[in-house]
Amino acid sequence: MNNSIIQQIKDVACREWKRMLTRPVYFLSSIFAMLFCYLFFLTLMSEGLPEQLPIGIVDSDNSSLSRTLERNINASPNVEIVGKYASFTEARKDMQKGYIYAIIDIGAGFQADLLTNRQPTIAYYVNDVYLVAGSLSYKDLTYISELMSGFILQQSLQARGITGEENLIPILQPIAMDTHQIGNPYTNYSVYLSNVLLPGVLQLLIIMFTIYAIGVEMKQNTTREWLSTGNESILSALTGKVLPHTILFTLLGLLGLFLLYEVMGFPMNGSIAWMSLAMFLFVMAHQAVGIFIIGLFRQLRDSISVGVFYGLLSFSYAGFTFPIEAMPHGAQIFAWFFPIRYYFKIYVNEALNGADIRYSLIYFAGILVFLLLPFLVYPRLRNTIAQHDRSAIKNSRFNEQLQ
Repeated sequence: MNNSIIQQIKDVACREWKRMLTRPVYFLSSIFAMLFCYLFFLTLMSEGLPEQLPIGIVDSDNSSLSRTLERNINASPNVEIVGKYASFTEARKDMQKGYIYAIIDIGAGFQADLLTNRQPTIAYYVNDVYLVAGSLSYKDLTYISELMSGFILQQSLQARGITGEENLIPILQPIAMDTHQIGNPYTNYSVYLSNVLLPGVLQLLIIMFTIYAIGVEMKQNTTREWLSTGNESILSALTGKVLPHTILFTLLGLLGLFLLYEVMGFPMNGSIAWMSLAMFLFVMAHQAVGIFIIGLFRQLRDSISVGVFYGLLSFSYAGFTFPIEAMPHGAQIFAWFFPIRYYFKIYVNEALNGADIRYSLIYFAGILVFLLLPFLVYPRLRNTIAQHDRSAIKNSRFNEQLQ
């Protein structure tokens, strides 16, 4: 019996391979689409951190001190002054057009206020529509202005006769900050985004292909051929149907891990073997989600729409862009309905923290729970397939009578 079931699954899998090979859309929308995403995202953020972000300056003071501040800003690798404006209105228009990401406005009397011990002000205007560019520009401008304040204070203290590093440092920097970024020490945005963004694209393709592979059989009335290949066993027919996709997407996922951790050299403080196992379960879990959706909604069009919505929503609930803990308590519950959330937690434990595997076992178990989803809709999906099968038989008999 076991050999019979294995043979049935093998026959259906061979049939599915032939269908995939004779339909270029399968490989164009899976292999080439995923390879393009790997190439695009890993080369787009190859530098790790955006540099030379264009900003503008409005220097109404035009003093030696304001020009020194301008030179210090240009010396920073993250921003570059690409425009000097006579008024704030001109600079604002260029920001609205997207030519610059930030404006630094130095008011008139900037140097005079400093020399007379009055507190001068520098205004920053940052376009936060571009989240990364805006936050980096603001961070860099704030850091440079603080350095400038320290330099001015140093000059003032030296003029008062306070010299020597041991006397100046306690005043200039009373609290020394020693910062160590453990998981991403180079502040590499590609490390931050690619490790979940690329699996996110992969899971979207997995769900779509699983729904399409099953739904197209019912749409094209080929369920009779499909079931007969599996010896009328719906379980064998389903298993053999998704098996080639499991192999294909697992290989694409493992290729992604190789590119991330071997080629790009992203942090891997744990075991690549456990990450590979997580990727395999990640693929199977999303196939289970795809089967659940097509079994629940039955229609290919409705199932594709729900699958796309579910896949896109998972980007938000993965927790790598916005922390789940900061969401409303009612919204936090939904985070555990997405396999990518468990994969993200495994990635943090294994790749970033290098934690012992026992801390990730609960998340592996969470992914395994999703494999039960097809059994929840199995009777409904079986009836749907059987219904299409009976319709196909009736149509076949009707055509024979006409002939």
